Amino acid sequence: MSCEAWGSAPPPVTLQDSRQIYEALRKSEERYRELVEHANSIIMRWDKNGIITFFNEYAQQFFGYSEEEIIGKHVVGTIVPANESTGRDLRPLMEQICNHPEEHHYNVNENITKNGRRVWVAWTNKLLTDDQGNAIGVLSIGTDITKQRLLEEELRQAHKMQAIGELAGGIAHDFNNMIHGIIGYAEAIQQLTDDPRLGEYSTHILTTAHHAAELTKQLLTFARKGSYQLTECNTHEIIRDVCAILERTIDRRIRVSQQLDASRPHVMGDPAQLKSALLNLGINAKDAMPNGGSLRFSTRNISIDSPTKIYDFEIEAGEYLLITICDSGTGMSAEIRRRIFEPFFTTKESGRGAGLGLAAVYGTTHLHKGAIRCRSSEGQGSSFDLYLPIIRDCAKHLRQSPKPSGKERKIRIMVVDDEAIVRNYSKTLFEMHGHQVRTFAGAEEAINFYRRSYMNVDLVLLDMIMPRMDGQQLFKILKGINPEIKAILSTGYSVDSKVQETLTDGILDYIQKPFTYEQLQEKIDAMASAGHL
Repeated sequence: MSCEAWGSAPPPVTLQDSRQIYEALRKSEERYRELVEHANSIIMRWDKNGIITFFNEYAQQFFGYSEEEIIGKHVVGTIVPANESTGRDLRPLMEQICNHPEEHHYNVNENITKNGRRVWVAWTNKLLTDDQGNAIGVLSIGTDITKQRLLEEELRQAHKMQAIGELAGGIAHDFNNMIHGIIGYAEAIQQLTDDPRLGEYSTHILTTAHHAAELTKQLLTFARKGSYQLTECNTHEIIRDVCAILERTIDRRIRVSQQLDASRPHVMGDPAQLKSALLNLGINAKDAMPNGGSLRFSTRNISIDSPTKIYDFEIEAGEYLLITICDSGTGMSAEIRRRIFEPFFTTKESGRGAGLGLAAVYGTTHLHKGAIRCRSSEGQGSSFDLYLPIIRDCAKHLRQSPKPSGKERKIRIMVVDDEAIVRNYSKTLFEMHGHQVRTFAGAEEAINFYRRSYMNVDLVLLDMIMPRMDGQQLFKILKGINPEIKAILSTGYSVDSKVQETLTDGILDYIQKPFTYEQLQEKIDAMASAGHL
């Protein structure tokens, strides 16, 4: 049979054709290698024993190892730590990926660079086989997700702090009502008895209750549900007062200094809360320097050009006062630093602190629309940066408080509070001082009484937080009955905006639970002096 019957034979491959094919393969391999080497991803191969056999240029730059330093080394101990910062043992995971990469197409774990920096990498893994299909290793492509991981952690921390704040606020509100009753009945015992021992015991009860009230006040500050009065504050004066207190009370081996460089130190704030926050930071620093050291308070003005996130605080663009409290103490680990603002978290020995100091600082910062950031490392001391918005002219915000008349006026008071202990205490103690008192547990009966008898009521004392209808809503209804109503808001806790809204609605003032009879009488005297009663 002729060749034609089988079709044309392929032309023979010439030497020139071989060279062209070889050159095409070489260029293709060069392009592939260039792509792999210069890709903006970590690309590496490692065999079944975990030994690195290929490490692209990006991986070398990212981890800080040269090709000579990394090829032939095990992944654990070079780019993979034995344990993550969370405590997870990574060695079993690496063995699983080596032996069963098909079960770990994607994994996220903490890695470590040559200089010890911890990073987070998302890895995609592919099984490598030989010509017979036997597994010989793994091809892993990694993406740096460290920033994303940090943002996720900050978000989780912010949500956690918000949840803790809500819980703390709720506990403090209920606890304040109990303390309010304890203080009230202790005051009643003091006034009813002539027995010096009972008088002494009631004084001890009052002292203990006031200490408990301070704890709840710190909880409320953390939860951003405490009451506060904004006024113009010269922070330099506050810092000088704080330093004077610390110099007199803490270890004399600690040198307290000031560097007050801010040309505009005035902020709109609550001087008492700001002073308490700075004192807490100073005392916290003192505890970190058991053998003495240095503690410095410094200030300067800064401009922030756009909305900025600091820790889990978000602050607007504007002019700020930066207060820095820096110590030379023992410092903190990253794990402790992440938790320092949580209430009841403390590294101090039992009995040396309730763990509420920095939580209160955190709350005060939020209340003043500022931000706080901690910088610290073990053995290197700690530094707290407190950002507060400054103001140009606050004179118009200053409020002149009327002077009390000094004469105790007897009035007719209507008390609305859902807590029985508060109602009973109020009636007992107020009537002991000559006032006439009617108490109500809820809004409906209070409204019905007020509609019939508002002409016989001089002052209404309203609880802010009540079931079904809160103090603000009830006040609006009562004001509809009598536009000339005189009322004070009583609050175990209340978000400041709600209090301000109620003041705008026409309520005369508010008083923070737990309060003493003397504090309430001061409010009554002030209203009488201003012509409201």
